[in-house]
Amino acid sequence: MLHEMNVSTFDLNHARALHFLLEEGHVARAARRLGITPAAASNALRGLRRDFDDALLVRTGRTLARTALGEQLRGPAREVLAAAERLFVVGVPFEPSAYDGELILATSDRVAEVLLSALDGLLTARAPRARLSVHTMTVDLAAFLRENDGLAIMPGAARERGLSSEKLFLDDFVCVLRKGHPLLKGPWTIRRFAAAEHLLVAPLGRTQRGAVDALLETQGLTRRIARVVNSFALAMPLLAASDRITVLPRSFAQARAREWGIVVRPVPFELPNIEMELSWHPRHERDPKHVWFRALLQESVRVSGLPRPATR
Repeated sequence: MLHEMNVSTFDLNHARALHFLLEEGHVARAARRLGITPAAASNALRGLRRDFDDALLVRTGRTLARTALGEQLRGPAREVLAAAERLFVVGVPFEPSAYDGELILATSDRVAEVLLSALDGLLTARAPRARLSVHTMTVDLAAFLRENDGLAIMPGAARERGLSSEKLFLDDFVCVLRKGHPLLKGPWTIRRFAAAEHLLVAPLGRTQRGAVDALLETQGLTRRIARVVNSFALAMPLLAASDRITVLPRSFAQARAREWGIVVRPVPFELPNIEMELSWHPRHERDPKHVWFRALLQESVRVSGLPRPATR
């Protein structure tokens, strides 16, 4: 059972050691990140075991595994270290030209395709030593942004609770089908649209009804979804080689139309625009690096020529 600890004697160096030992699960790797010798890291682990009255890490073959308490302490240790780091960034200007750390962006492949070229150019010119890591969307996005110090670009309607956000750009939906598709002959009606075989792009891998299905229902119609993919890029070969159709954001569809020999047509009924937002965890609200990166993403949208949301 965990004994009572005198918090006043638990200094920040102990918290750093706890964080990196639990994250790495490896004494030598933790030592490198702490800037100390492996022997010193082993001593730190022994001290932490006394402090918490628990092994924290136990050997399983050639690796170390976290105990139940070690797993529970992993998040709080990360939070303590992040809070301490924030003490030293408040009021300190961010110098992008000298920054050699990582900038993390989570978004879909379709947003990356239309925005990354402009972002890459701006980063190369202004923060040439920075590393940009682009991740696909995750189920628990809020936790990902909190733990990885990242930003996300997503539809406003999909934003998770507890995240801060600002508007980024607008998009709208179009219908995409192959050249020579039978639907290109004759009237382009909602009934013919509904009767076609459909492909659905679900970035999180979930098949779910959306605005298209809700609107069709108001007209007494339904559609058959025959294929589901979790990225926009995967949709293209399935459309080009079949009579399936899909609804995609205009920015992505137009960028891929020539490459795949597809035709972009208006959706034969009215759908609301897609309001894309830039989101982050509130703990990073005033972080100078975050403030700078958010501004750079806004500039990337302007450079890309994407439609901007109306300002009040």
